[in-house]
Amino acid sequence: MIKQIEILEWDLLAKELQKATTEGYSHFVLINQDVEIYQSMIKAVELKPVTMVADYTINQQYLNDCRYFGQLYITFNDWIDNINHFPNVIFHIETVAHLMNQYQIHNAFDLALLSLLQDDIATDSHVVFNFKHNHRTSKAVWKYIDDFTPLNTTKFSLNKLAFEHRHPVPFKSKETLPPETKAVRSTDKALKSTNFKLPHWIYNLIHSHYEKKHYEMSYIYKKDKTKIKNHIVFLGFNYGFQGNSRYLFNHFAKHFSKLPIFFITKDVSGPNFVNPDDPKAKTLIETASVVILETYIPDGLKPNGTIIQLWHGTPIKKLFLDSHEPSENLNIYNYRARKYNKWLHQDYFVSDCEAIMEYFKSAFPQQHTHLLNCGYPRIRYLLDKQSDQPYISFIKKELKLNPDKQTLLYVPTWKATNETSDLLPISDGLLNKYNVIFKGHTKDESNYIPENAIVAPSNLEVQDLLLASDIVLTDYSSIIFDALTIDKIVCQYTPDHEKYVSERGVYDDVMHSLSTVRYSDAKALLNDLISHQMKDIHENPFINKDNHAFETISHIIQKSIKSNK
Repeated sequence: MIKQIEILEWDLLAKELQKATTEGYSHFVLINQDVEIYQSMIKAVELKPVTMVADYTINQQYLNDCRYFGQLYITFNDWIDNINHFPNVIFHIETVAHLMNQYQIHNAFDLALLSLLQDDIATDSHVVFNFKHNHRTSKAVWKYIDDFTPLNTTKFSLNKLAFEHRHPVPFKSKETLPPETKAVRSTDKALKSTNFKLPHWIYNLIHSHYEKKHYEMSYIYKKDKTKIKNHIVFLGFNYGFQGNSRYLFNHFAKHFSKLPIFFITKDVSGPNFVNPDDPKAKTLIETASVVILETYIPDGLKPNGTIIQLWHGTPIKKLFLDSHEPSENLNIYNYRARKYNKWLHQDYFVSDCEAIMEYFKSAFPQQHTHLLNCGYPRIRYLLDKQSDQPYISFIKKELKLNPDKQTLLYVPTWKATNETSDLLPISDGLLNKYNVIFKGHTKDESNYIPENAIVAPSNLEVQDLLLASDIVLTDYSSIIFDALTIDKIVCQYTPDHEKYVSERGVYDDVMHSLSTVRYSDAKALLNDLISHQMKDIHENPFINKDNHAFETISHIIQKSIKSNK
């Protein structure tokens, strides 16, 4: 557990830590009027028995450009390779007690610096801290640093921090070596070339230039209500006419025909549909009174109206801040800043069930967002259509299904590295027993289709495939909860689960709720499917049949239009 401690007199810290230890705490953070803690985020931190660094904002905005949250453990040199420096440390009580026996601590940054110079520093990718002002080390702590014998790269990093905090540098310039990163910062080059004697006003000019450039690339802007006009725009998932956006759009077009609405997509043509490449698309989005999203705001767009985030499913795999996302964090510049700051502009977030809300609160910054637990429009569509036998018969005829067989829908999710070995082999025995429909993820570019599987026509949404199916097979897709909501039999096939967990992570409670239908062995799954021995799930905390998505979201849209006039 993490104790949140406010220290007014540093001599009392040892006593506070002794008390925290007796209360069962292993870690602590320091708070004061200049340091806030995001409570939903700190609750989600996965503690390790070492000092840790967590992410942070500055005056509520994400302004970092570090990439170290893609790593499980870091060094001091990793930590300092960032455009700004704050004491973003979750302190390990046992380690701090040892440090306090060696050094006198004068402020939070002193303690952070000494802690960061220890061997094992773990990371947690949640945005735990909000710093309101700059923090600096004391002059006294640098006397201890003089006695350190670090690597030459670490000496450079320590000199840099001392310079920034306007203290004498502890090491001679000839002893230092800039860290070998992909692109050495201009400020680092300037410090090295001048032997750390660069005038601060020149350093600040260089640094301010890059701070401004970074700021402009970090999706920070203020909505301009004067640009808003009286129309609604739907963006869909990757501009696709599908999912929650499609069903909400259809409902709105039918019941609120007097309001001008537009869907930005290439999939459909007509007066209410605009191609994303059309020059007027950007203007329509940025002047809309309400913008309906199903994933992140596309780069280059800055909506000024009310933003409603429908999202695209109850997650099994960990999302954004809950996941290390090593590939994205390590390789995509400004990845976290763009995603985080985009989220801050959203006004409403829609969830399908109450049980999943805490995960959305830890995965995304929700401090400025109203959470709506009203259910998804796409699931409302399923609930309304599940008894419409003429329509379901029409879908089955479109798919040319054999009426003497049950239908198996196989819908694997998207993975960063799709491998056919992760897919269930479609055996002759399975094809003899079922009509097998294979539906790959929209982001999957492999074009893999199992031999003799049915390829669904592009005009049929996956929701219609669910209505026509008897059994739904997936791995980590949220579609499994769509299927359970309308009482379908479901199976999970996760042959390389440990690898997936280590790379992406899953929500344990969500996975556990599906444990009775999860298979890792292909033969066992094929045998149970062919002999029809699958288990039913009658109750699941992540299923919600009390769906009022259309009513609630329509009310929010109408309310937003009135308030934006």
